[in-house]
Amino acid sequence: MNRKRLFLILPLLIFASTLPAKEIPYLKRNNQGVVQLIADGKPLMMLAGEVMNSSASTLESMAPKWETLKKLNLNTVLLPVAWEQVEPEEGQYDFSIVGGLIQEARKHDLKLVFLWFGSWKNGSSGYAPHWVMRDTKRFPRMRTKNGENRPFLSNFTDELAKADTKVFGEMMKYIKEVDSEEHTVLMIQIENEVGLLGDSRDRSLQAEELFKKEVPEDLVKYFQKNEKQILPEIIEQWKAHGKKTKGNWLELFGNESHNLADELFMGWYYARFINQVAAAGKKAYPIPLFVNAWTIYPKDPVPGNYPSGGPNARMLDVYQFAAPSVDFIAPDNYNDDYGSKLKEFDRNGNPIFVPEAVALWRGEKWSGPAKAFYTFGEFNALGFSPFAIDNSVYDEKHPLKDAYRVLNNLMPLIVKEQGSGKMRGFMQQESKRDKIDFGDYEMFMNYNHAYPGYGLVIRLSDDEFLVSGNGVDISFRSKKESLTGISYGTIREGYFVNGVWNTSKYLGGDEAMQGVGGVKIPPVYLGEDATQNLVSTVIIKVIPVESSTYSNKNIFDQVK
Repeated sequence: MNRKRLFLILPLLIFASTLPAKEIPYLKRNNQGVVQLIADGKPLMMLAGEVMNSSASTLESMAPKWETLKKLNLNTVLLPVAWEQVEPEEGQYDFSIVGGLIQEARKHDLKLVFLWFGSWKNGSSGYAPHWVMRDTKRFPRMRTKNGENRPFLSNFTDELAKADTKVFGEMMKYIKEVDSEEHTVLMIQIENEVGLLGDSRDRSLQAEELFKKEVPEDLVKYFQKNEKQILPEIIEQWKAHGKKTKGNWLELFGNESHNLADELFMGWYYARFINQVAAAGKKAYPIPLFVNAWTIYPKDPVPGNYPSGGPNARMLDVYQFAAPSVDFIAPDNYNDDYGSKLKEFDRNGNPIFVPEAVALWRGEKWSGPAKAFYTFGEFNALGFSPFAIDNSVYDEKHPLKDAYRVLNNLMPLIVKEQGSGKMRGFMQQESKRDKIDFGDYEMFMNYNHAYPGYGLVIRLSDDEFLVSGNGVDISFRSKKESLTGISYGTIREGYFVNGVWNTSKYLGGDEAMQGVGGVKIPPVYLGEDATQNLVSTVIIKVIPVESSTYSNKNIFDQVK
């Protein structure tokens, strides 16, 4: 799908010109403007999984998990690192857990993304060391409008910023020492889902004084210069308050729109804090750095009910300007409308990476394969990662294993087509039928299986399409005025071997709707023969014809 990429705002730091690709992982835009992760000299899609919060706290805890993760066909694992573990006493560093995890990942031929649980995790400060938490004068807490002290470290504290920055810089130095040649560590997430819960902004005395001060002049100029790219809500509220260039947060933006002034204030100071940490990390070892977001649920758009000031879609513009050392913002996407939430982050050149998805606590167990295919196919994503990948749900029979196997096989083709406009993703949500418009052809996806269908499609040539996925019946329609019907030529199921297509089965008859109506994916005789593990890839030739035996309608088009 062709997307209009916005290059006016480029928070990404591209290191290709200063560091050879063989030395460390880096981010680079391809010729179509899509950001790709370059590792070991070539683009890498992270087929990832994030372990539960405490799983990586010891090597003993992780020991029985590595083999299972490898059998799930992951190529990357997301592992937390806690500040309280690596700096148990101020100035005393112990990065043995970091080194041990790197060594174990190498043994199993897996890449790593470390998640820095420093000052904040999910808004709170449960992973900060005891020497920080016990000194409330040096490291004060936030306060709500009801006068309640929250167990959250204040993001307005220079002492906290210095302490977090120092330990993060030391950790990055350590990773450089042990990994700058092997480059097992692909990137680092800074903090985790930051933001204030329980109120729209901090009401401590220090915060109240800062809130009354003028909005930083450079932020106002940034909004002025990039007005067409900034979130419309921000610009509309700024205009509603006279489009002033001087004044405090309330005077410039007001709180009429879900406490926008409060959240902008919090977002600015969180972003500046995180940028200080990120800059120190980049100075020590400049691999990609990102922040993740607790996303805003449409039914609850009030900051404080979600972490106010965090790197959510509402605050994306603020973070891109205030935290230039952060390469991108990644949504933790547990939303029912998964695709719409990704679209909110797919702007201003921000690449898509989903470090957390699939809400096991809500009973959701099987959506990982569909979301992975859709995320890579529709959003040219850097990576996808279900949370709690080490939960017993993800055993060797889980369909994610088969989905990742197929995506890994298709990876060279997918990264080649990112941004070309020839690739699309699809996933069953509420509708039983979807459509993709290729200009001269329309492709229809009918979801007639007992489980949600999904997949991706890549146009290989004028009349040839590769479709990969599961649980979907595919048909095409010609949009050419003189050739409104469709016949199907050769239909081949298979896979790639060293970049060359290998046909494992030629399809026709019942498995391909007699070769005239469309194609079943997976290509099975009976619908009940299909399972969530039968992820299939087919190459389909379409032939536009004057008319069709089925009155210009394919068999699947009859489905209501």
